[in-house]
Amino acid sequence: MDKRKYWLGLINLQGLGPRIIKNLLDYFGDAEAIWKASQTELCKVKLIGKKRSQHIIKDREKINLDYKLERIEKVGVKYITLADEDYPFLLKKIYDPPPVIFYKGELSFQDLISLSIVGSRKCTAYGRKVANRLAASLADQGFTIVSGLARGIDTSAHQGSLKYGRTIAVLGSGIDVIYPPENDELVTEIEKSGAVISSFPLGTAPHGNNFPQRNRIISGLSLGTIVVEAAKKSGSLITANLALNQGREVFAIPGDITKDQSIGTNSLIQTGAKLVQTIDDILTELPLDSWLEVIGKTEKELKEETKIDLSSQEAEVYDKIKSNPQEFDKLLDSVNFSASQLNSILLKLEIKGLIIQLSGNRFKLKR
Repeated sequence: MDKRKYWLGLINLQGLGPRIIKNLLDYFGDAEAIWKASQTELCKVKLIGKKRSQHIIKDREKINLDYKLERIEKVGVKYITLADEDYPFLLKKIYDPPPVIFYKGELSFQDLISLSIVGSRKCTAYGRKVANRLAASLADQGFTIVSGLARGIDTSAHQGSLKYGRTIAVLGSGIDVIYPPENDELVTEIEKSGAVISSFPLGTAPHGNNFPQRNRIISGLSLGTIVVEAAKKSGSLITANLALNQGREVFAIPGDITKDQSIGTNSLIQTGAKLVQTIDDILTELPLDSWLEVIGKTEKELKEETKIDLSSQEAEVYDKIKSNPQEFDKLLDSVNFSASQLNSILLKLEIKGLIIQLSGNRFKLKR
C-alpha cells in the first residue's frame, strides 16, 4: 500500500495550511499517523482545538484516498512530499514549505541552481525582450529559470529559457487547470525541458488568493529573484519581498521612468536590490562555478570537511553553532545580522554540508 497517499488527504482537509500541517507532523511523526489519529490526540497539537479537530474527523470520512491516487495517476501527474528525499532542496528551507508538490515533467538535482524571473502581466515590448534574452542567457549558463506562467514577463522568461536549458513553471491553480489557457502549448514544451508544478490539489481554480502561495514557491525554489517590470503595487514586488525574507538575492532591471511598469523595479533598486544591466551583474553575486562546486559536494552527500573556505560572515555564524540544536532566534541574538541575512548564511552553510536544520527552525553541526 502506498502510504504517501495520506499526504494527499492532509492537503484536502479544510482549514489546514502548511503551518498547521507542520505542527501535526512534528507531533505525530508522519502523515498516516495524523490521518488515523483520534480527536483526543488531535486536540493535543498546537493550533488544533476541539472545533478544528471535529472538522478534521468529519472531512476525513468524506475523502477517498484511493480515488485521489487513481485520479492523479490517470492524468499522468506525479507528486512529491516533504518526507521524500528528493523534495526540492531550496524550497524545503523556507518557512512552512508546501507539504505536497504536484508536477509534470521532471524535477532535477540541477534545479538547485535556479533563478526566478518575474514581472508585469501588462509589460512593455522592452520588458518582454529583456525577460526573454535574460532567461536565454542564464539558461545557457546552466541556471534553471523559474517563473509563474502568467501573461507578459513570466511567459517571455519561460520562452527564453527553453532555447538553451530548463525552466520550471509554478501554477496558482491545480496542475490540471492551465491558466492562462493560451499557454497550454507552452506548458507542453516546458514539460519536455523542465517541470510544471503546483502545490494545490487537482481541480483547484486559479483564484486570486492562491497567487501569494504560488509566489512563495517561485522565490523559495530560487537562489535569487529578478524583477523585470513591476507597477507600484504588484505580485512581482510581493515575490521580491518573499525572496528577501527567505534569505535569497533580489535583482531588478532599471526601466523607463515615464512608464508605470518601471515604478516597482526602480523603487526596488532605490531600496537595495541589485541593479542588472548585463548578465555579469548577476553572475558577480551568484558565481556559477562556486555553486556548481557546492552542488558537486552535495551530490556526494558532502563528506565531513574540517578545512573549507568560508566567507567571514559564514565563519562567524559557523563558530556560533554547536553540536546541540540551537533555535534560530537565539542565533540571531548572538550575531550582528538581520534575519534575512542570517537565513541566507545558514542556507549556504547547510548546502556546504557543515550544518543541518531540524524541526522548529533549529540548527546544529553536522556530524
